[in-house]
Amino acid sequence: MAKNFFNKIKESFISIFPIVALVVILGVSITPLSGYDLGKFAISAVLLVVGMALFTVGADSAMFTIGSSIGGNLSKSRKLFTLLIFSFLLGLIITLAEPDLSVLAGQVSSINKWLFIFAVSLGVGVFLALAVLRIIFQIKLRTVLVISYVIVFVLMLLVNPAYLPVSIDSGAVTTGPISVPFILAFASGISAVRSGRSEEEDSFGLIALTSVGPLITTLFMCLFVNSDIEATQTVITQTQSGTFLDILQNFGLSFIDNLGEIALVLTPIVVFFFIYNAIFLKYPKSQILKIIIGLLYTYFGIVIFLTGVTTGFLPIGSVIGYQLANSEFNWLLIPIAALMGLLVVFAEPAVHVLNKKVEDITHGVISKNVMMITMAIGVALSLVLAIVRVLYNFNYLTLILPLYIVTLICSCFCTPIFTALAFDSGGVASGTMSTSFILPFVMGICVAKDINIMTGSFGTIALIACLPILAISILGLIYRLITHYQKAKEKPKAKKPIEIIEFEFGDDD
Repeated sequence: MAKNFFNKIKESFISIFPIVALVVILGVSITPLSGYDLGKFAISAVLLVVGMALFTVGADSAMFTIGSSIGGNLSKSRKLFTLLIFSFLLGLIITLAEPDLSVLAGQVSSINKWLFIFAVSLGVGVFLALAVLRIIFQIKLRTVLVISYVIVFVLMLLVNPAYLPVSIDSGAVTTGPISVPFILAFASGISAVRSGRSEEEDSFGLIALTSVGPLITTLFMCLFVNSDIEATQTVITQTQSGTFLDILQNFGLSFIDNLGEIALVLTPIVVFFFIYNAIFLKYPKSQILKIIIGLLYTYFGIVIFLTGVTTGFLPIGSVIGYQLANSEFNWLLIPIAALMGLLVVFAEPAVHVLNKKVEDITHGVISKNVMMITMAIGVALSLVLAIVRVLYNFNYLTLILPLYIVTLICSCFCTPIFTALAFDSGGVASGTMSTSFILPFVMGICVAKDINIMTGSFGTIALIACLPILAISILGLIYRLITHYQKAKEKPKAKKPIEIIEFEFGDDD
């Protein structure tokens, strides 16, 4: 495991370095940052590298094992009601454990934080059970998605427009570093037991459905909210100053807070697994020890990663957005946003988890590099649209609704596995970095342009989730056209004529 950790350190550094380099270049040129801010950012970058490496090692050895073993065991029981109840409870528990959801819910004072979190968790639980039913009864994923999004579209038209962006964002933040490895492994466990021809396809698609569930529940909840939407946080727009001891104190306080918060949200998952193992799985002590070590890697990885993101990346994002929008170089907002989109997706832990799983499940037919590049292009376009929306005050509904419709239409022409991969990729692209760096960046621009940060910046995460879906769907269409062309080009082999060989026999024969 130690050797694997150092390999992950190298991979994490390669992933995070581009976005760090971009911020540093901006911080010493167009949007000058203080030495205090740059020092915090440098320490944050180191923490992100270490945290991502620890997390990915832990996810491989613990979260995947737990999810696949529970999914496989529940499927073997052949008790449909039990499978659905456990699926619902797992969806509820792992969503409550998502730190991204807690951050999003804390931004809105008009809705009770825990009511918002429960509504989102309820949507994930119900749709995880629905996703399991889809696998068992072999219902086409695109059929379920089309029906679900039609319901979403109707609710979009009915809900208070001020609450629409934050409601749509709720579906994007549910698929973060805790839920993604667990849900992917859970799907693999269930589909492996079925051993059908669509096992590879059924291993994906759960993230897609657990992303659309919260959209329905939160939009429905917001139908009954009549008050004006308000923010609960003050956006940092100016560079900070302080000593090195101040920097260490900030990181120390954040680390302690994250230790308690992540312990609190991971505990239900750990307790659930050990109770389930004692009753059903009954793993040997050696396997349990390996899982415990993996859970510790996961725990400290998330704590360290979040400490770096919230202490260094979050304030830097809003400062850069504000200063860039107010500078003489504000015409660079769109190209810099596009570049950020290209780079930030490489720093999302959940993206690496999904892409690695895609490569493993498809035996290298769909490589993680192809997935990563396609998703990066999608996120870049998403940020361009987000900035254009802010600068030119576009109505959010007229922007997001056509995008969803076009995405659904494109997905209907893809092969089933690409449909599943496309919608799963949208869920993982909008993770921790989007919530804690990109969203503050857009908030800073809103403050500079005197735009309501709740209606102007929220909805960005949903855009980040939508465009990668469209990008992967287009990749699927291209893949399908190429394979169709190759099959048509191959001429059937002509049958060789039967050659009759006549032997001459002499008198001696």
